[in-house]
Amino acid sequence: MTSGAFAKRLEKALDKRLPGKVIYFDRWDDKKRGIGWKRKNPVALMVHHTAGAATSSTRSSHPGNQKGANDGVINFVQSHYRVPAANFSLDRDGTVYVHAAYPVWHAGRGSFKGVDRFARLNVPDDKGNDYFAGCEVVSKGLKKDFTAAQKKSWGLLASAMKEAAGWKGVWMRLPNHKTWAPKRKIDSKYKLSALRNWATKYGVDA
Repeated sequence: MTSGAFAKRLEKALDKRLPGKVIYFDRWDDKKRGIGWKRKNPVALMVHHTAGAATSSTRSSHPGNQKGANDGVINFVQSHYRVPAANFSLDRDGTVYVHAAYPVWHAGRGSFKGVDRFARLNVPDDKGNDYFAGCEVVSKGLKKDFTAAQKKSWGLLASAMKEAAGWKGVWMRLPNHKTWAPKRKIDSKYKLSALRNWATKYGVDA
């Protein structure tokens, strides 16, 4: 199943919520480049951190939080595999980079067994890539260092995903990578409640 219809809805939803803050990579909506979502649309937006960033400072004035300071990290996400390593990157200045509207390789092995809110999504073990979109937040990942701009753009991205994918809410749609793979992943440092609260703060009914 192709991802073309989802891509069109996603672009519309992102441009409405984040005018001037979204950059689309070439072929981000190329239906021929990847397989389609198993259920027409992604069922969740998984949070990752890049573990590489120019700074862990959250000051908006810090040079490492300016546009362009983390281009190397974002380009790595774009070109690391045959397909990108995530659907989105979220830069320190709040810019959202769109890598792909189709499934990519980001979730890896894992399961939601025993995690009630996400178990309801009925995603088969080790098959997360076919069901989840992934967002790499530019962060050193050693502490809670997301900037205010990132938190706001994360909330707006979640809102755009809710609209584009047809979710009724986001309470069971915003897992951390470590929620899926707790034995091998630590991202992110934030609790699930924080991810949901940022989404709620910027206009999503959780």
